[in-house]
Amino acid sequence: MSTLQIRLKNCIQTILELEPDMRSGIWGRHFDEELSTLKEYLQQVDHMNLAEDDVQRLENATASFLAELRLSRGGQPQQKRLLQ
Repeated sequence: MSTLQIRLKNCIQTILELEPDMRSGIWGRHFDEELSTLKEYLQQVDHMNLAEDDVQRLENATASFLAELRLSRGGQPQQKRLLQ
């Protein structure tokens, strides 16, 4: 597995780890379809041919998504997640 594949998997897994919080919070089951799609992509990452620019863009999008979730929680303290 390449470094790019590992980095992409990390992004996807980071978002999927939030699934229980997302379901129990104000979002309910709103993201079910998107989470299912991410689970499917996670199974395919090992076979993907990735470019650095694409992975960097996805890492930035993941960081932005996490920041948006923090803002929507009203700035409440939460467990920090590290993207590698």
